[in-house]
Amino acid sequence: MLQQHMHEYDFLCSTHQWNPGELNIGFYAALANEGTINYFEDSLIIIEENPLAHDQKIMHVVADDNTATLKNRTLQDHNNCGWCGHENVSFPAIKATNPIRVGRLDPHVVVSSLYPVPTEGTVALHTLADMPLKGPFGKEMVAKELGVWYGWGKATSKAGYYHREGSYRRYLFLENAGTRGGQSFVQSKGYHDERAFRRQIAVLATLAKVTNRILVLPQVLSDYHAQPLWIYLDLESLEKLGIVYRETNFASNKKSWYSHTTPFASVTQMAIVESSNEVQLLTGNQTTASADRIPVSSFTTGDPLSAFFAVAISHPQVKDSEALFVNLDHFQGGHIGSVGVQKLHDKLAWCAWGIGHGKKYNDKSATHLGSTNHCYGSGNAV
Repeated sequence: MLQQHMHEYDFLCSTHQWNPGELNIGFYAALANEGTINYFEDSLIIIEENPLAHDQKIMHVVADDNTATLKNRTLQDHNNCGWCGHENVSFPAIKATNPIRVGRLDPHVVVSSLYPVPTEGTVALHTLADMPLKGPFGKEMVAKELGVWYGWGKATSKAGYYHREGSYRRYLFLENAGTRGGQSFVQSKGYHDERAFRRQIAVLATLAKVTNRILVLPQVLSDYHAQPLWIYLDLESLEKLGIVYRETNFASNKKSWYSHTTPFASVTQMAIVESSNEVQLLTGNQTTASADRIPVSSFTTGDPLSAFFAVAISHPQVKDSEALFVNLDHFQGGHIGSVGVQKLHDKLAWCAWGIGHGKKYNDKSATHLGSTNHCYGSGNAV
């Protein structure tokens, strides 16, 4: 891509998705010549004199002054340039002795946005923020959900982020009735009940911990949108509990698949059959399928949740499956004092804005995620 354009331009820069004429300096390339030296020197002088100014906006203004590609343009002093950042900046127009050719990349080729929308032609993505960030969490999660994060460990490890082999491929998914991969907030059972919602997540997280599986975060199916769980749950609290997780979109990313055509080598589905009070298992791999039912009464406690956990931990079909899909409908709103769920529940931290109609971020859909729509490291236990 760069070879294609650098014979045309001295300075090539990405642009904002919402404005193809506005530079975004997250991605740029420059030829080494007198013009580009002048350009960077001029920009640095102005930025040093105005330390609160936005460096990107200064570089945009100087590029406009320093370009030979804008025809019939009248140079004007930048007097009280409020657009230039956090303070008004005044500086004379740059009358370059060595004008440069400035190129702007298509906003769909390098996507730079608060709410990035990659397309088939996207080669790079830059997730932006509308406030100073304390860490990379939000930008990283948006990139992961969009399927464009690079991951790690592919070439050197059997236990990388996406590429994993053998015993390292152990995943846990939520699969409640009618909401595969999601936890509904609008079904009749548990409708707009934040306490029931948090209990379900605590059961799921505890199950991931005791089975040593990677938790693939469920969607939150709210009034109007499907949203990732990290909008509402402080994922740092999961990390502190030693629970490894992946983004909601993980299984849709072919980098995580078992092969080019198969997401998982083997899958088991688990659910409580209420009519017979049994734990039901359905297991399949590339060549065979099997089923089993284990009466809850065969366990000493007679507690469905304890029985469910015991099967998940020790049953051979479940232990050997790469992906375990669990239906937790039976435990919706139920008692969670057994098998350590309550203890873990009390250590989970949640975002302050809550879940449901009229609450903050309830309008954020999976296609309109921003890097600041989270509470990583600042949630509270409830």
